[in-house]
Amino acid sequence: MKLVRAAAVQFISRAVRRAPDAGQIVLQETRDRLESLRGYGLDLVVLPEGVESLGQTVETAEEMDKPGPFLSLYAEWAAANKCFVAGSVKLRENGRPHNSIVFFDRQGKAVGRYHKCFLTRGERESGLIPGAGPVVVDTEIGRLGGAICFDLNFEPLRQGYRALKPDILCFASAYHGGLMQAMWAYDCRSFFVAALGCQDGGVLDPFGRPLAMTHCYATVARAAMNLDRIMVHLDFNRDKFPAIERKYLGKVAIDIPPSIGPALIYSLTEEFTAMDIAREFDLLLMDDYMAESIRDNDAVRVRA
Repeated sequence: MKLVRAAAVQFISRAVRRAPDAGQIVLQETRDRLESLRGYGLDLVVLPEGVESLGQTVETAEEMDKPGPFLSLYAEWAAANKCFVAGSVKLRENGRPHNSIVFFDRQGKAVGRYHKCFLTRGERESGLIPGAGPVVVDTEIGRLGGAICFDLNFEPLRQGYRALKPDILCFASAYHGGLMQAMWAYDCRSFFVAALGCQDGGVLDPFGRPLAMTHCYATVARAAMNLDRIMVHLDFNRDKFPAIERKYLGKVAIDIPPSIGPALIYSLTEEFTAMDIAREFDLLLMDDYMAESIRDNDAVRVRA
């Protein structure tokens, strides 16, 4: 079992875009929201894109070696609370401004950053520069990836992430994403933590199902994710499930949704991992099964 306790923050602000005091207002609101999360034993907090889009301008973009108020806030809060932070920020690198997520570890050290790859027309016209591609950061709480707002519409980026096998995708957005949230979670076999500028952000499991959501009564969604999991197709595997459950009663959870076809198998113990179960019972992993199906069908197609 590997539990990670995550929170997704909804963006609510009284700031007016491009007003002289917008940056200070958003900074204080972000500080207040982070302070409200003290004491919950969180491992990861994801902040919404509204922080960057309303709280900064291209001219006030920050730099990693010259952190401004937002990067400093994230680093200080992460260190004080021993919690990873995925923080929204306009970030300038090599003289080029980006719409970014910067990842901070429990010591407040920046351990990676993702630049939004698919900027909107308005962002491009403002002078922002798109990122080069997907980024996954290996950390003690798992492999963290980032996506921002408009990114969610682009299949090449999603397929890039699928190949990188993230454990958690951190989505900072001013746009809801709708069914695309669930599609990304399922396609990448990843948990998905969405911090939005509207309701219905939150934490999704690798089937795209909500574990916790923001709504009119809750502006922060908190949930525990068990990253010690494998996804297998039911074909050639499900007949083995009863033997797994009988042998490891209470130490394994097998989650079979009603309308998809695969299952998630979780280890609920420190004694063994979900991959140990796969090896012991010769389970065929979902992605391996799909790759085998493509390869074998192509071979038959060529011979036909």
